[in-house]
Amino acid sequence: MTDRAELSIQLADAIAGAARAIEHAGDRAFRTYGLSRRAYSALAAIDRGGPDGARPSEVAQQLGVSRAATTTFIQRLEAKGFVETTPDPDDDRGVRVTLTRRGLEVVLRAGQLERRLAARATEGMPASAMLRAIHVLGEYAARLARKQLEVMR
Repeated sequence: MTDRAELSIQLADAIAGAARAIEHAGDRAFRTYGLSRRAYSALAAIDRGGPDGARPSEVAQQLGVSRAATTTFIQRLEAKGFVETTPDPDDDRGVRVTLTRRGLEVVLRAGQLERRLAARATEGMPASAMLRAIHVLGEYAARLARKQLEVMR
């Protein structure tokens, strides 16, 4: 019988392996449209800003990166024709970033492809098993959020 510590490690490894598989499948979907995962995440964050767009600081916060890194990234997306920047009417020093028509089409199509890949991955899996996994993973994430993990020596 495997002890709880070993089971904990196996669970963490299984979650990490599933996350890598999801990222790999998503990367294939995004590459189809000339995007990286981060580029898609940035476009999706910009899209969440709605028709008025998003401030770069909002995009940075959603991506968990610095404002400077986000500004560089937005410039690259703008050069590819996915986004455009306009002066922020509420802040003379700031800008708003919005998706271009091309950017919106890419976000929608890449997102649909990613969802289709996820659906194919769960074909034949009982809904009850998926619901149990959702519950267990949610509980695992909540427990990690509550725990103060310390390095043990």
